[in-house]
Amino acid sequence: LIEDRLIENSKNLGVKFHSELIKIQTTFSNYISEINGTGLLAAVIFRDKEFKPLSKLCDLISEKCFQKGLLVVHTGRESIKLAPPLMINEEALVEGVQVFKEAIQESIKDLYD
Repeated sequence: LIEDRLIENSKNLGVKFHSELIKIQTTFSNYISEINGTGLLAAVIFRDKEFKPLSKLCDLISEKCFQKGLLVVHTGRESIKLAPPLMINEEALVEGVQVFKEAIQESIKDLYD
């Protein structure tokens, strides 16, 4: 961890990671109520404007991410956990966040349009 500077990488890229997730939250504010976590660990909480959990949306997002090669963890209710590897580089991080965003967009369209 120390020798390979993984903690430092997590801290530095964690800022970029959470910044990108906040942009996604802003874009999908009717579906994402909050982003929790620090460094390269985040929980994206999906609730509607009445604060009801959007579990079916999480199911679909998780499936679409998997189909696109991105592994996320749906916790069973309204949360999807994201935890990129500590040795990830910025390019791969941004690509993963983009895949997550696309999966959200497609899932919302499939369920609500």
